[in-house]
Amino acid sequence: MNAVSMHAFRRRALLPFRLAFTAFAFALFGLGGIVFGFFLTPWLKMAGGTPEEKKSLARRVVKRWFGLFVSVVTSLGLVRIEVKNPEAFQKKGAILAANHPSLIDIVCLLSIVPEATTIVKASLLKNWFTRAPILGAGYIPNDGPEALGLLEAELSRGVSFVIFPEGTRTPIQLSEIPKMHRGTAQLALHANRPITPVRISAHPRWLTKDAVWWRLPQEPMVLTFEALPEIDVQTFQKTYNQSFRRAAVELTNAVGRALFPHL
Repeated sequence: MNAVSMHAFRRRALLPFRLAFTAFAFALFGLGGIVFGFFLTPWLKMAGGTPEEKKSLARRVVKRWFGLFVSVVTSLGLVRIEVKNPEAFQKKGAILAANHPSLIDIVCLLSIVPEATTIVKASLLKNWFTRAPILGAGYIPNDGPEALGLLEAELSRGVSFVIFPEGTRTPIQLSEIPKMHRGTAQLALHANRPITPVRISAHPRWLTKDAVWWRLPQEPMVLTFEALPEIDVQTFQKTYNQSFRRAAVELTNAVGRALFPHL
C-alpha cells in the first residue's frame, strides 16, 4: 500500500472518531447555554453593580465559554486557528468588520477580543440555548431601531463591535464582492471611528450556510483571522459633508475591497 492509499485509509478510519468529537464539541457548546440560563442568569441578577457592569461581567463569562469551545475543537483536531496581527484585536472600542466563511468564526472572534458586542439575529432570542447568553451579554438584535445609538454608547465605553457586513455566511463560489449592508459604515461615520477589516480564510470550508455539520472535510479546517490596516473615515469626510448615504456606500465598498481583494 503506497503513501497515498495509507493516507486515505487513515482518513476513513478516523472519520467515526472525528464525527463523535464534533458532536461532543457542539453538545458542550449547547450545554453552556443551558448553564448560563439556569445558573448564571440568576447569579447576575443578584450580583451587585450597575447594569453596564453586569453586562460586562456576562460578556467575560461568554468569552471564557467561547474560549473553552475553541480549545476543545482545536485540541480534538477538528479546527486549527491562526491569528495574524493579534494586537489589533486588543484595541478597545474598535469596529471589526469581517467576512463570514464559517458558522464558528463569530465564536472564535468573540473569544479573541477582550470585550465585544455584536448584532445577532432576532430569531436567536427564541432559541433555548442562545437566549440567555444574548440577553445577559447585551448583544443587540438586528430588528431593533435603536441599534445605532446603543452601539455608539458601547464604543464610547471601550467595548469593541464585531460585525459581518454580509449579514450571512460567505458563499463558497464568488464571482463578485458579496452584497454588504451599510450599517457598519453608518456607525463608523456617525461615531467618527475607523473600521478594522478582518479577513477570515477557511481551508477547507466547513460549517458553511448550505452544509450540515456532520459533513466533515477530509482535513481539519484552518481558520485564519487577519486584522488588516484600519480604514479611516476621515478619507470620506468630503463625501460625508455632501451626502451621508453616498459616504456610507463608498466606505462599505472600501471594506468589501479589503475583505475580498481577489475579486
